[in-house]
Amino acid sequence: MDFIRDHWSANHVLARSEALMDWQHRDEANRRYNFIAARDDEKRIVGILGFILASRYDPALAGDADTLWLTTWKVRPDFAHGLGLLLLRKLDSLMAPKWIGTVGLNLATKGIYQALGYHVDMLSRHYMLNSAIDNYRLATVPAESAGNADFSSGAAFTSLDPSNYWAATEDLSLDASPQVPRKTRAFIHGRYLSHPFYHYRALLVVDGPDAAICILRTCEAEGASAFRMVDFLGSGAALRRAGSGFQDLLRSSGAEYIDFFCSGLQPELAAAGFLTLPPAKDAKIVLPGYFEPFERSNVELAFSLRGPGDLRIVCKGDADQDRPNLL
Repeated sequence: MDFIRDHWSANHVLARSEALMDWQHRDEANRRYNFIAARDDEKRIVGILGFILASRYDPALAGDADTLWLTTWKVRPDFAHGLGLLLLRKLDSLMAPKWIGTVGLNLATKGIYQALGYHVDMLSRHYMLNSAIDNYRLATVPAESAGNADFSSGAAFTSLDPSNYWAATEDLSLDASPQVPRKTRAFIHGRYLSHPFYHYRALLVVDGPDAAICILRTCEAEGASAFRMVDFLGSGAALRRAGSGFQDLLRSSGAEYIDFFCSGLQPELAAAGFLTLPPAKDAKIVLPGYFEPFERSNVELAFSLRGPGDLRIVCKGDADQDRPNLL
């Protein structure tokens, strides 16, 4: 925490909150924090690379089904040449994960990831506006962009909480989802429904034989709110007729919009009635992406991932992008 404070920012949440540091990085089983560090000849830390294992939230994923998400990567400027890459290579060789990647990477490092065999791309930002709202407080929506989207219908929604989670999601083949990196119902429960700081909303979406769990979080500012969908487990086909269900959620809550940074679900979300935000420089609509503190601006997120499988579903909730910044 001292290194982050002294060489990143004294205001960085991981320099200030031991509780959050423990939640994200403390590995009790191995009695360690999940960081790799470099030291100089005087034993002073000169570089760090943090990571989060998917098996932290579901131990059954350990080994051949685990994902290592890279997080806090910082090297002292006077040691910068090559040390960051050395940390990454060393961590990769020590842990040998099935999948390894990050969300929110600096595009200046894109070439490094590609040279190491990672798939690098931008997360698409899908969104749905609350069609019952005329005057937005959070979003900036030009009149010609408001429109009347067509929302599909037919999927059934069930709100999940710790009391009904396991029974409601049983026998739906959710743990057999072919998406990569691998996720399970236990992972979703451990990562989101057990979170010590944020309250997440879990929705079960079922349409015939297809089922999925969607994880949302409410963000508030300016006397208004929005839903951020941050993770997904299951069949993308369950979303195709889920548009009206999401629109009903917006209307009943008064939230201005739902947004979802993800890869791999564009056709299904489009069928539901979600739109895709263009690159920030071309977007006429502004959907604030930062709430801690609040900024009225669009945000773009790049990701990298290395590992087998073609159905890459990477979400904003992966790595450490959906973490508290103000504690």
